[in-house]
Amino acid sequence: MTTTDGTDSATSSAQNPLDGVSELLKSLGLDNPLATGAKAVDQARRSVEALIATMELFVQSMDNINQVAARVNRLLDDIEGPLRQAIPHVSGALGALQKLSDATSGLNDLARRLGPLGSLFPQQKPPQEP
Repeated sequence: MTTTDGTDSATSSAQNPLDGVSELLKSLGLDNPLATGAKAVDQARRSVEALIATMELFVQSMDNINQVAARVNRLLDDIEGPLRQAIPHVSGALGALQKLSDATSGLNDLARRLGPLGSLFPQQKPPQEP
């Protein structure tokens, strides 16, 4: 078979064999598998990029948490020594306050019991003004 330009139709289809496959897929109503494969590869590439970005954020968050932990450790190191020295003194002061409270309650009890004895002593009246 010869075309109007003098070339054979078999040689024109031999020049572009993919055109025939593409036309066949279009006529069957199917999607081009090469385009579908390219879409899948692109989606996989985007998924990997998103995963890498997520991992970078995770690493940055872990670095921030590590810095905070180091600061807390330094703070505890600074506070722990003085606290260890002050706790025995605070404990002693609390014990002394407890003893003072016991003594005060004993004095209050004594004053309550000695109250009736006050009636035996003469009461001095304040001088009256004219």
